[in-house]
Amino acid sequence: MSAADLPEREGMDYDVVVVGAGPAGLATAIRLKQQAAERGSDISVVVVEKGSEVGAHILSGAVIDPVGLDALLPGWREEADAPLSVEVNDDHFY
Repeated sequence: MSAADLPEREGMDYDVVVVGAGPAGLATAIRLKQQAAERGSDISVVVVEKGSEVGAHILSGAVIDPVGLDALLPGWREEADAPLSVEVNDDHFY
């Protein structure tokens, strides 16, 4: 079978393709859209993830410093479906 015999492939065009929906990939996609909006323009951004859904590879019970979320998405803590719900008040190491 030659290339001429194959059916035409479907395609979609994007301005930016981010591979991986981990913290860095999602932050990149969000910030690019924010910057475009600040300039009064719009860009098409797609995030390609191998997992069944965003966050499928993230471990639960992780303790994170939310400073990155605060900088990227001001006001996220007031959202009803905020991704972090329990604040750490102190910790102990043994």
